[in-house]
Amino acid sequence: MQPSSSPAPTWTVGKDSPGQICQLLRQLAEDGVKFFCFDYFDTLAVREIEPEFTKQLAARLHSLLLGGVLPPEQLYVLRQQLERELCAASAAAGGELEFYMEPFARAYRLRLQEMLGDHLAQLRDADKFTAIMLAIETTVEKAVQRPCAEVVQALAWLKQQGLRTVLVSDFYLPGHCFTEMLRNLGLDGQFDHIYVSADHGLAKSSGRMYERICADLRCQPNELLMIGDNPHSDVMRAQEKGLRCLHLLNPGQKEFYSQWRPERLDTPAAVRRRFNEAAAQDGLFKETGTSLWLFTWNLLQSLLRRQARDVFFFSKEGEFLKKLFDQMQSDLFGVAAVRSHYILVSRKATFLASLKPIDEEDFSRLFYFYRNISPRDFLLSLNIEEPLAAAICQQAGVDFQTRLPDLCNQPAFRQLLAFEPFRQLYETRRSSQKRNFFAYLNSFGVDYEKDGLCSVDVGWKGSIQDNLWHILGGRVEMQGYYAGFLDAAVKQLRNDKEGLLFDNTKPLPYFNVYNNNRSLFEMMLGASHGSADGYFMADALTAFRPDDHRREIRQRIATADGELLICALDMPEERALFKAKIKPLQEQMLAEAKRLNAAFLRSGCALPDLEWFARRHARMVFTPTRQEVEFFESLYHLENFGVFEYTDFRTAANLSLKERWRNLVTMRKNPAILEVGTWPPIILRRLGLDFYRHINGRRRLKREFGTYFPPQS
Repeated sequence: MQPSSSPAPTWTVGKDSPGQICQLLRQLAEDGVKFFCFDYFDTLAVREIEPEFTKQLAARLHSLLLGGVLPPEQLYVLRQQLERELCAASAAAGGELEFYMEPFARAYRLRLQEMLGDHLAQLRDADKFTAIMLAIETTVEKAVQRPCAEVVQALAWLKQQGLRTVLVSDFYLPGHCFTEMLRNLGLDGQFDHIYVSADHGLAKSSGRMYERICADLRCQPNELLMIGDNPHSDVMRAQEKGLRCLHLLNPGQKEFYSQWRPERLDTPAAVRRRFNEAAAQDGLFKETGTSLWLFTWNLLQSLLRRQARDVFFFSKEGEFLKKLFDQMQSDLFGVAAVRSHYILVSRKATFLASLKPIDEEDFSRLFYFYRNISPRDFLLSLNIEEPLAAAICQQAGVDFQTRLPDLCNQPAFRQLLAFEPFRQLYETRRSSQKRNFFAYLNSFGVDYEKDGLCSVDVGWKGSIQDNLWHILGGRVEMQGYYAGFLDAAVKQLRNDKEGLLFDNTKPLPYFNVYNNNRSLFEMMLGASHGSADGYFMADALTAFRPDDHRREIRQRIATADGELLICALDMPEERALFKAKIKPLQEQMLAEAKRLNAAFLRSGCALPDLEWFARRHARMVFTPTRQEVEFFESLYHLENFGVFEYTDFRTAANLSLKERWRNLVTMRKNPAILEVGTWPPIILRRLGLDFYRHINGRRRLKREFGTYFPPQS
């Protein structure tokens, strides 16, 4: 093998046309080159940041993963130290002067345990920690890379000609990570072989990798062409081993690296610009996506600070919230640092199981919120099917339908509680529902007795969480996270709740913005299925009557006692609404979330200030368009606990000019009319004062932000 003494030809990006390069490659193929080898970094792919800064960016994600117990700067210094130690150890053992991510991750974990102890959940499992480190590095690289278009054109031409291609890189990530990076650039399947130093312990920089490639491919060195930017590894060493070379020069990228400064990455103006570009630009209630992104970010931080290993998303709103959470973890970490579970629960499905025996129960948790209800409402809240509930009332001599003031103190209610068939049914159902719910919860394989139970829901008082706390006997540490939390004045030990966008128990900013239209959150977070309707053993589901009770089986779980059926109500009206109006909006918001996650990484793991998010949300709730108000009017949902009826937001009243004037005078005298919980634009429409929403909205903007006008991008 004779090394080449002639200088390698050059390929200058931006000067030599792809056509010229393809002609050169054709000539080389005719002259005996069988394999065309490409370097990866700064040849096939270039970075949008200075290369070493990718490690600092990864350190910021490491800090997030560890719950912020160590700052990124300290983690980066620790990384540099370990890299030097591993490189020196490898060279001393006769290997390459390189480090590789898998042994680095193992050493990194041990060093962190020495510093922090073994109490951090993320450090307990060595294999999982290594996998997360690999995934984070890959995620960061994918976020900051873009293809070098001219090199990609040459590569595509080679594949079209049926010529064989090889990717060769000296890098600390293994080959399967390169497969992901290639897929991210749209280049999967473009290489016949991939050689990465981390897989073989051999490098181009020493020339040993070239020897391995020739041996594996059973070819002579001069049958390989090495294309790359590194004059030492891609040219000199390759020529020493007898390969032909094409030296890639990219003066534009070199100039970019020389002028790049990290402080430009996360300036407030630069971060806002990236997030503005990533945020939805049109559509109804288009700002909902950024508010939900902020909620998801707050949730991820909270769970990691808590060292949570699992989190349960409550149906129905949790279905889409889980998708956003999983997407953020995938985009930032590459894997799930916190395992997420979707659990079918509702107030009605979990209420009966949470109650005490009949002689000890006062039903205060129901009557605290719903006092003036009918015996029908009461029995349906206990998840007793309507035909059976009606029959019980008839047998007990109780009016089924009539709503009574303060039902719990009515003779009819005491008469119902004393009726023996009801008492027997109550105890039988209560015991079985509690037993079945435990079987359902245990099927997730989560050690909630030891680790506690973290849950996520839209809000507002955490009634489902309270039900679960009672089912679990108050002995399990529970932490609920909500888009918004409104304190119900019921405090319980080991049953904590927190609103992540608004919370009236702590001083979060912009409470009046996010609380202005809570129903918007509920409607935008609609689910693909009906409300959870109970947990039944297959052989005991005698009440499954499609004609009278639209109960569908959503999940079947094999248990030691038989098949457990997880059921939901099948409501065609809700399904139609979701498919026609909500699902398309959720698909747009999920796509937006991916863009916002990318903007977060490209901003050095920084996000805009809270006012940026609040101003966007304020635009749609304070100054909505006519189309948005009309869209909201068309929505509806089923109340299925306490009261059982459809709620819609229609404003069909046709008021006279005199009535409208009277309403305007009344509203001006008593502005609290607009603060009853319903969205003010809907109240104004019902009063015949639609024009006033513009005035009212601008006043609210002025009160919150000091300006009458919505934000400018």
